[in-house]
Amino acid sequence: MTSQHLSLIVTNVRLKTGDPARPWATALGIRGAKLAVVGSAAEILKMASTETSVVDARGQVMELTPEMRIGAVMTVTTDADGGVSLHADNG
Repeated sequence: MTSQHLSLIVTNVRLKTGDPARPWATALGIRGAKLAVVGSAAEILKMASTETSVVDARGQVMELTPEMRIGAVMTVTTDADGGVSLHADNG
């Protein structure tokens, strides 16, 4: 995987960004363990490689908190029902 490719993409999410210029996003990308990009699925899926995992959040609504900034180390978990959780690792 090259450094520009993402290790994980979460699509089909309704992500409140807190950015007045772009208040909502539909996908996010993680590179390594860090939040790399938020935007539309079309934009972010272009950054995938054959090694990128893609998770469908099935329309789940999430909010980026201040500690979930670009470059923050993130933990992404999924449950048996397909729910997705994002957490900033503050350690």
